[in-house]
Amino acid sequence: AIWRAADPSSRVTRYAGAQATERLFKTYAPGKRVLHLATHGFFLGTNCDSVSLSLGDTKGPDEKGDPLSPASGDSRMTGTHRLAAENPLLLSGLALAGANDRAAAPPGGEDGVLTAEEIGAMNLNGVDWVVLSACDTGLGVVRSGEGVFGLRRAFAVAGAGSLIMSLWPIDDNIAARWMSSLYQARFARGMDTARAVREASLQILRDRRTRRLSTDPSYWGGFVSVGRE
Repeated sequence: AIWRAADPSSRVTRYAGAQATERLFKTYAPGKRVLHLATHGFFLGTNCDSVSLSLGDTKGPDEKGDPLSPASGDSRMTGTHRLAAENPLLLSGLALAGANDRAAAPPGGEDGVLTAEEIGAMNLNGVDWVVLSACDTGLGVVRSGEGVFGLRRAFAVAGAGSLIMSLWPIDDNIAARWMSSLYQARFARGMDTARAVREASLQILRDRRTRRLSTDPSYWGGFVSVGRE
């Protein structure tokens, strides 16, 4: 409603529940001006065994034998840890429709888990904003001299302009108010990205002060923006 009020000619398409599939996102996200994903982000960490369920650590070029399972007792790096070391973008992503039933997905089919690696392979040139309003969407693997490998890196590689994301769990009601203030500042008041993000946080902070509630940054400072704008 905020966006349409600011620009009546704009087209806003909303997909919710079972409609919000991985395939739909990959098909229709390219070419859009703003992508807003109100779904769970995840960062598994490098010790999550679930990543290696379909992987094995193959023997070296001078050895013979079948691939080793992570539970084989071999002291070398398992498939999980080697995968995390080589490509941490497989350890973070977004959960879309069907993610809870991904085991039933056909081989090679979409499973509802949109990994950062899959996002990085998309063409999102021309997308001004990617807004991730769920908890912990700014997490990732920190590599010295290279920054954080996670959703931020993935959307940047894909060509998106600015990413707005969270650094910790955020209360649902506060997140909804923060997002409303963000879009008002951006589309109704014409602020740039940095000013719109700052204004949204200040509005939450002012409201909590007026109501004599805690002004701890966990309530108003969880969302940040990174990118070109």
